[in-house]
Amino acid sequence: MKTTLEIPDALFKQVKARAAIEGVKLKELVTAALSTYLAKPKASAEARPCPFPLVRGKGGPLMKQMNNRTIAAIMEEEDVERYRRSLGR
Repeated sequence: MKTTLEIPDALFKQVKARAAIEGVKLKELVTAALSTYLAKPKASAEARPCPFPLVRGKGGPLMKQMNNRTIAAIMEEEDVERYRRSLGR
């Protein structure tokens, strides 16, 4: 399918130069670039970074998905540990 695109001159020059360097037609380079872009998974709302500070677990890795259940489990674990220390164990 033929179409007309308006892109900034500087970008067009970069794309045309890259096609020449790689020895491919402009059409092939643009098609490959668009295919690569569309193949990438779309970032969903769930994948966005957490707005509050991340918490390090005992194992070290960052917990990227915080929810009430996870927070409650962490707090319960801390309470049990505090109780054990108060008993001298």
